[in-house]
Amino acid sequence: MPQARRIKPKAKPKAKKKASKNRNIPWGLMLVILVSGVVLGMLINGARTGDSEFGAGLKALFSSNQEASDAEDKAIEELIKNKSTEKEFDFYTVLPDIEQIMPDDLPDSEPTRPDANLDYFLQAASFKSHADAEKLRARLALKGFKSITQARSSEEKGTLYRVRLGPYADKRKAKTAKNKLQKLGVRPFVFTVKKNG
Repeated sequence: MPQARRIKPKAKPKAKKKASKNRNIPWGLMLVILVSGVVLGMLINGARTGDSEFGAGLKALFSSNQEASDAEDKAIEELIKNKSTEKEFDFYTVLPDIEQIMPDDLPDSEPTRPDANLDYFLQAASFKSHADAEKLRARLALKGFKSITQARSSEEKGTLYRVRLGPYADKRKAKTAKNKLQKLGVRPFVFTVKKNG
């Protein structure tokens, strides 16, 4: 007689064990985070309180950049005020006929096509000493301006060293550069030069 087979009942699916979300942070990492937080707090506190605390160098680092910039602006202003010959305004006898001085109060107008026959320049200052002109050029270079020094001789004044910027494509660009220079204490004027050819 054939033997009856025993049929096993289907097993119920086992409930999955919930994965534990308990992930431990290694002690070494926790210690590094803790020490970093303490040091950062000391730096910030020292920057607030003064020179004798830990972190005072951080305060000096951020404040010295602004102070250096302000000192550089004052140095430019003093150099122009004390050494520049621009106070005498003998432009009509010093400048050749091809140069024309533009007025300070240029009106803001609609953009037009630039005159193809003119270049626009700025004259930042002129000095009797070549060294003073080079000092101004160096300080302007630190502020992002490219300039040149030109020597110009006249019978009445001798040799003057002019610090000039340009050429600019149109009046608007020259006026923008002039406004930036005025914020540094420089009193430039805009002039045009006819192109050759």
